[in-house]
Amino acid sequence: MTDLIRGLALLHFANLVSTLGGDADSLLRAHGVDPDAAGSYERFVTYRGFAEVIGSAAVELDCPDFGMRLGRKQGIEILGPVALLIRHSETVAHALDRVSRYLYFCAPPDTTLLTRGSRSAEFTFGIARRQIAYRDQMVEKSLSIAMDAFRLMLGEGFVPLRVTFQHRRISASERYSDVFGCPVQFGSDVNSIHLPSGALNEPIRGRDAMVLSLAENYLAQTGPTFSLSHHVEEMIHRLLNLNRATLVEVADEMAVHPRVLQRRLAESDTSFEEILDDVRRALAWQLSTTGMQISQIAAKLGYSEQSSYARACRRWYGESPRQLIERRRNLTDASGTAQRFENALPF
Repeated sequence: MTDLIRGLALLHFANLVSTLGGDADSLLRAHGVDPDAAGSYERFVTYRGFAEVIGSAAVELDCPDFGMRLGRKQGIEILGPVALLIRHSETVAHALDRVSRYLYFCAPPDTTLLTRGSRSAEFTFGIARRQIAYRDQMVEKSLSIAMDAFRLMLGEGFVPLRVTFQHRRISASERYSDVFGCPVQFGSDVNSIHLPSGALNEPIRGRDAMVLSLAENYLAQTGPTFSLSHHVEEMIHRLLNLNRATLVEVADEMAVHPRVLQRRLAESDTSFEEILDDVRRALAWQLSTTGMQISQIAAKLGYSEQSSYARACRRWYGESPRQLIERRRNLTDASGTAQRFENALPF
């Protein structure tokens, strides 16, 4: 799985580093990022390198609020076509829903979710990577950009009800007050911005319906730079060995809310259940040549009952687990290796 994002994510990075007395080119090269790619819409960098560059700058320049500073300098400009959805959607709610749908265009690992309540709404942000360096800097940068979006839609005077972060406080309290202008909580369950529910119905002033249509058509025809379903497959493979391959566990490993994961998979015309079933089917085919007992194969596939595996095997291959083992053994015996038959797999 690739984790490439557009170099636009590092827009104004060099300028900010220079202002703080640092050497941007050295910081970028130290983490495998081509300085010419930083700030470029056409060039790509790895998400890992991007995160390491941001975090390293914060440490080396002794600037704990580096992420927030960079986010404020960048604003929604770094979102490219997604910024047009914010500027030209019908209402704030429509804009936030579209951002959640198309954010992969800017940064595939980033996820957002809008949850509506009777009196307040919650806009949450997450990074679908379990192991990511300097996550706190990345989150603070992203919520700073989100604030720019809210103020563009609701006016410069917009102040959230509150902001929450999963991580501990890493900068002086006044820095958060300066950026968000509201109470900020740390060690929370989610990274979020809370706003009055009524604000969601506010129309976007100066919108152009034609620009919105063009931007949405363009984004709808542009696939993500990595496959979310492939990422989920990898997580399922890893967690099956621990008997933890459930939607909740996989979502937790990816640091994203289960509902967000379900929705994004649905947008890719698949589901967690379909991917899990495909993984189990492929593993059953492979494990049937290992000499393992049927009960052991069932356990490896995450089934608590051998009968559940037997039903799945008949659905996949039209035969019992014992018959599948026998067929796989015959294929192997006939050729001396099962490799030449892999191209004939029934999936």
